[in-house]
Amino acid sequence: MMEVSRSRALPVVLLGTLIVSGCVLSPPAGTLVPPRVEVLAADPRAVRYGAEAAQVFEHSEIRDKVRALFGRDWSADGARWVSAPVPAFFSKSSPPQVLRIGETDYIALGGCMAAACATRRALVLVSADGERLLARVDDGGLTHLYAFGPGMITLTPEDRLVVEAAWRALQPH
Repeated sequence: MMEVSRSRALPVVLLGTLIVSGCVLSPPAGTLVPPRVEVLAADPRAVRYGAEAAQVFEHSEIRDKVRALFGRDWSADGARWVSAPVPAFFSKSSPPQVLRIGETDYIALGGCMAAACATRRALVLVSADGERLLARVDDGGLTHLYAFGPGMITLTPEDRLVVEAAWRALQPH
């Protein structure tokens, strides 16, 4: 009688072990893998352009680039994809931080609309050399992604992964 119950229990135990341990498979060839993000605490480069988003956006090396990044969405009289001009999404901002995403360092600027932080948030990434800017604006359930830099016409899939990885890394846990 004891032998019968052991033989029935073995498949259940094996199945349970497989379920609990899970299977790890390599992604198919050509699949993009999100880059690793490291927050570099107390890095003095974080305030290279200013101590808050508004200062960074007015810095002489960044001003024209950030306006080109967002195009008509930057100004109050022209916002077309977002409900308010982009600077409103930074009316409440956190101090700039340096992120290492893959092998590249970025200055990250996070912000939100002061009256709607839960649903209207934004992130701008400025490459360490100040030449490339990537951004994400969450506008009440709609996500808008932006890119600007030498030779950039549109956001590449790799750039999209960079923005999304930075976004996740900076979310409160």
